[in-house]
Amino acid sequence: MKSYNHTKRFKKQSFIKRITNSIKVKRLCKSRFFECGENLRILGATPFLKAPATAVGGVKIGNNVVLNSDSKNSNTNVTTRVKFVLGYEGNIEIGDNCDLNGICVVSYKSVKIGSFCQFASSTMISDTDFHPVDNEERHRQMSGEPFSFESVKKKEIVIGDNSWIGWGCIILKGAHIGKNCIVAAGSVVLGKDYPDNSIIAGNPAKVIKILDAEKFPKE
Repeated sequence: MKSYNHTKRFKKQSFIKRITNSIKVKRLCKSRFFECGENLRILGATPFLKAPATAVGGVKIGNNVVLNSDSKNSNTNVTTRVKFVLGYEGNIEIGDNCDLNGICVVSYKSVKIGSFCQFASSTMISDTDFHPVDNEERHRQMSGEPFSFESVKKKEIVIGDNSWIGWGCIILKGAHIGKNCIVAAGSVVLGKDYPDNSIIAGNPAKVIKILDAEKFPKE
């Protein structure tokens, strides 16, 4: 596949904007839970990163990634800044050349995003239910009492290369989205496998069309 990156776009920025971007990147990289490759570009507010002090995982971002929290740099309304949330064992991996616009990614286990992926604003990705299904355990959690963390269900999410996630999608635990997929705006993607080259839409989401694989670049 022919590669591209955002380096040219970055170089076209004014000197002041490049300095401001560098400050935001350094601020984010001060966290021991965050690691990024070359040419990370942060538009608008610095992304929010939340992790417990004893967390063993982290957020790892590839080269030439854009984290956009600014509506002025988007053709749609960016409703919130980019946010990453880690549980005690959560890991978030994002490949090269991805654009993330005002999305929230939550990992208590593992979220893996391939390269050349695009995410529209107001998208929520979570590999966990956040709360126990059992109401007694949930009541203990709500009241701040000790509860079984293992009772909170969590399952890995995978999003393949070249995927485009539309505005306002919700991607839930266990979802495995193949390469070259498009997820329509407002879809709720449940924990199942979606094949390569799919158009996925609805609530609950389902495959509505398989794209012609011959039209995609060969690896």
